[in-house]
Amino acid sequence: MALIQLTDVSLKRQGKSLLSHLNWTVNPGEAWAILGLNGAGKSTLLKLLMAEYWYTQGQVQVLDTVYGKGDITALRKRIGVVGSFIAERLPRHLTSEQIILTGASKSSILYQAYDDNDLALARDMLCSLDGGFLLGRTYASLSQGEKQLVLIARSLMEAPDILILDEATSGLDLFAKERLLQHIDRIKSLPQAPLILYVTHHADEITKTFSHVLLLKEGKIAAQGPKHTVLRSAILSDFYDSPVKLIPIGDDRIYIRPDLQKL
Repeated sequence: MALIQLTDVSLKRQGKSLLSHLNWTVNPGEAWAILGLNGAGKSTLLKLLMAEYWYTQGQVQVLDTVYGKGDITALRKRIGVVGSFIAERLPRHLTSEQIILTGASKSSILYQAYDDNDLALARDMLCSLDGGFLLGRTYASLSQGEKQLVLIARSLMEAPDILILDEATSGLDLFAKERLLQHIDRIKSLPQAPLILYVTHHADEITKTFSHVLLLKEGKIAAQGPKHTVLRSAILSDFYDSPVKLIPIGDDRIYIRPDLQKL
């Protein structure tokens, strides 16, 4: 059974078309990068998947829930999200372990007490992502990259079936970005690895972890499929409305730059 199935899905808000006639299938074992420029509809698509926005046409099925027929509240608990809008809501005085615990509904310190066993689980989760060096530190003392790693650990506390990473490297310097991408790659080796949806507008962040790519442009799917069939110069030149060159940067990654000789 497909993990995500969008069938002729369109979404309008205040009379404006934000997503148009999307057909997209995500199967078990895949990991998808969603690539698009600012304003392409990436955030709208995520909000659709999380049922924060409701479609105006078509059918949406995420995991085993058909929107309009299933339990959306229960579904949301099976989706982990890392994004700047979450980071801004968290108390800065808490330790890394306590921040991670806010992702576990049964022991969220924002609402309930927690015990040593809960803290041990949070520590284990952070260590599984090679983040043990952050134990005991306050959230306020962390760098942006370190905060992102803690937020990823937080999102994994409930063993989600889907993990959405929305512009996860935003605001990071070169070295912090590469470290975070390595941590994201490690998620695939976890015992109960979730489906990863990685949203970005930088193709060089699409690491070996990702098997498939969806190109989103002006609310429409420009191309989709296995990574090596989508990340091709002809397809990407059409996508960007300008000739581009693909430069291999190692480890199954590419950098895209304008082809100045053809401009």
